[in-house]
Amino acid sequence: MADCLQLSWAEHVMPNQVNSGIDLQSLQSDRQCESPGVATVKTLDMTNSWRVLGFSLIETLFVLLVLAILCGTAVSSFQSLQVRAQVQAASQALLSDVLSARTEALRRERRVTLCAAALDSGARATPPTACAASGGASAWHQGWLVFEDVNSNGLWDHGEALLQQRARLHASVSATGNATVARYVSFGPSGRSLTLNGAFQAGTITLCARGASGEEAWLLVVNAVGRSRLDKGQMALCP
Repeated sequence: MADCLQLSWAEHVMPNQVNSGIDLQSLQSDRQCESPGVATVKTLDMTNSWRVLGFSLIETLFVLLVLAILCGTAVSSFQSLQVRAQVQAASQALLSDVLSARTEALRRERRVTLCAAALDSGARATPPTACAASGGASAWHQGWLVFEDVNSNGLWDHGEALLQQRARLHASVSATGNATVARYVSFGPSGRSLTLNGAFQAGTITLCARGASGEEAWLLVVNAVGRSRLDKGQMALCP
């Protein structure tokens, strides 16, 4: 390019120096190098611009990998929040029905019992129709009944008033009671929690995310005078 500029300068500065030994015809033919030079520069500029604006295959794959990781994390977090909400909702529903059972016992001046539902006593969305005969890991998960326990046997029998039914809990929720409240919570006419033989009843029903470890749990605590509350706890491993 510099040579082309020098030739052009010589052509204009020495137009009349025909006999100076400089061949202007040769200069004019050599001037044609300007066009290839300019074209080459433009081609390089376009190539460089393309390289700046474009993405390589490796860069594209890396971006897609990062997006996939972020999406997976977001979905996992959302599912965890959803399960926690289901556990909390089930805990509050159980507490509400336990408090309601005590209120009804005081109002009716009769024993009122809240029992864990029998296994497969109803479809998931259908209220149960029978009490579990014994406690177990899945007893409270099946749902529960609240009824006027006329014969104090902890089972809903024909002729006894049914006050409340609660359908089976979500599959992700585990609800287990310890020995004294393994399958029922019962209140006498005075509002005290009583076992079937008339002794004071106290215990804890634990609700947590099924199969989770180190997760938050809700503890429904019934004390010896019949008062109930929800406490937060943590399970090493939820059954």
